[in-house]
Amino acid sequence: MNRRRSVRRAVIGATLAASLVVPLAACSSNGSGSGDGLILNVASQSDSLTQSFNPYLPNTAQGATYTNQGAGGFIYEPLVQINNVDIGKDIPWLAKSWEWSNENKTLTLHLQSGVKWTDGQKFSADDVVFTYDMLKKYPALNVGGVDFDTITAPDPDTVVMTFASPSETKFTSLVSAAIVSKHIWSKVGDPTTYVDKNPVGTGPFVLDTFSPQSFVLKTNKDYWQDPAKIAGIRFIPYKDNQGQTNALVQGQADWSGTYIADAEKTYLSKSKDNHYWAPVVGSDGLIPNLEKWPLSDIAVRRAISLGVDRAQVGAATDSPPATSQTGLPMPAFESEVAAKYKGLDFKQDKPAAEKQLTDAGYTKGSDGFYEKDGKKVEFSVSFPASYTDIAARAQVLVSQLKDIGIKLDIDTTSVNDINKITADGTFQSTIGYPVGPAPRAFNIYDSMMNPNKYYPVGQATPTFENIERFNDPVAKELFAQYPLATTDEERSAILEKLQGIWIDQLPMIVMFYWGNYGDWSSAKVTGWPSEKDPYFAPYPNPVVALKLKPVS
Repeated sequence: MNRRRSVRRAVIGATLAASLVVPLAACSSNGSGSGDGLILNVASQSDSLTQSFNPYLPNTAQGATYTNQGAGGFIYEPLVQINNVDIGKDIPWLAKSWEWSNENKTLTLHLQSGVKWTDGQKFSADDVVFTYDMLKKYPALNVGGVDFDTITAPDPDTVVMTFASPSETKFTSLVSAAIVSKHIWSKVGDPTTYVDKNPVGTGPFVLDTFSPQSFVLKTNKDYWQDPAKIAGIRFIPYKDNQGQTNALVQGQADWSGTYIADAEKTYLSKSKDNHYWAPVVGSDGLIPNLEKWPLSDIAVRRAISLGVDRAQVGAATDSPPATSQTGLPMPAFESEVAAKYKGLDFKQDKPAAEKQLTDAGYTKGSDGFYEKDGKKVEFSVSFPASYTDIAARAQVLVSQLKDIGIKLDIDTTSVNDINKITADGTFQSTIGYPVGPAPRAFNIYDSMMNPNKYYPVGQATPTFENIERFNDPVAKELFAQYPLATTDEERSAILEKLQGIWIDQLPMIVMFYWGNYGDWSSAKVTGWPSEKDPYFAPYPNPVVALKLKPVS
């Protein structure tokens, strides 16, 4: 899904702000543009663009750069690029190395030398300390869930973070925050309202031209790594997946991160230069609000899990059907499945699904739907109307759940609103908003069902984790114990218990696996990741952009 993700979701969209319009220079559909060389056109999903590049706020032009998918840094860079495709091969970025000490309660980061902000000032550890102190001071900005005790800069090239308890499991969120400049951001007042029209970052690209229809980031020729070989990237917003697909097929876009229905026929067959790759990195399905009936009833959740045909749900969008009842994406996490749960796969059994309901006291009404205490087993699934891939899956579920006597209603919302309703719990269920890719099974469970991250309905989850509002006391204690474990055996024992809780209580009804969708044309540039060379995720990101070379 192109809104995933990683520390959080790339749900983008903005209000048109005519006062922010800057004429777009030399815009053409063939990829040429301002400056010397090639400018790639990237299709993004957004209602419109607002000239704001504050990397911590929703509904900005910054979001249209796919930053929240997991690889930050076209303008504002992270300390480390987390590799969700080639697991375990994270890429040193502003931090060139790091180590844990003091029983994983101290993280020391050694920074790159020679890094400069695009206004020419030197980057240093003070910028990193300032950024993290700001995130701690303003929780509204801290969507990545950065959590630490103290942070200091013993010298310009070193940052030391300390924690009250072992915190190595927090590494992904700790190193993924966008680093901003102290010399500018310390003077902006309240950073939660800072527009940041003309961003000054350390990244490989700088803002060139902007309009509500598109904007261009040109290559930073003074970048601390080897500069990009392309002249720049033009980001163009489209309202939905179909708009992005049309732009790709017609050659108006060179790169995107969107789902394409029937990709072989729709896109790949149109040109030998067209490519589509979606490496599996996560699990998705029906995400229930566990504090709202009927999904608060485990019998209903079990009935749904037993009654659905996962192959059919996945086929709606060419997604692999989920197999393991542990909820972990297979085969990537096969080695982390506890021995007692290996081979415990999902099997559709509609009679068993209905038996779950009747055993729990539900009776079928004359309309064919089950009810209890005068209430029909009916709930809604919320998602943005423009996300055609989610809509396709939801339509399949409407039919499948009807077959087992459960009524599912479609509740579409806007791109701008989906994060709010999932964060504050004013939804009954959703699809397409699990956590982003994670390097270990524990991290997946930690983000999806950790009761220590529970917030009651009406109070927004700041990091969008545990949006189901799972609140089991046994699981709560296990999550608290895991970071304290000192051996692999202890960690495996805790993970086995968490897998058992997931299987038994179904905090989420996993149905299919999702990938980091990437769509691109090799007609103009080479160097793309692929199944043969899976060095990084294929959606628009700076790691890939820096490897691209114009076709000679």
